[in-house]
Amino acid sequence: WEISFGQPPFMNYEHDYIFAIDIIDGIRPKIVSEIPLEYKSLMEQCWDANLLKRPDTNTLHNKIIEIKSYYQN
Repeated sequence: WEISFGQPPFMNYEHDYIFAIDIIDGIRPKIVSEIPLEYKSLMEQCWDANLLKRPDTNTLHNKIIEIKSYYQN
């Protein structure tokens, strides 16, 4: 999310215990409709509550390069 929007998510939230619980409960930053679907999907995979379903850093890196390459051509 931060890569796409150029700023940290939840800048208007107090970063406290309640906010941490909200994140555990599934609060996520809003994704605007103009973002490429591939990138939206990748963000959502990274936010999966199940750690084992999240992409590892190599997969994440490769996917970002793939998406970037697609949109630069």
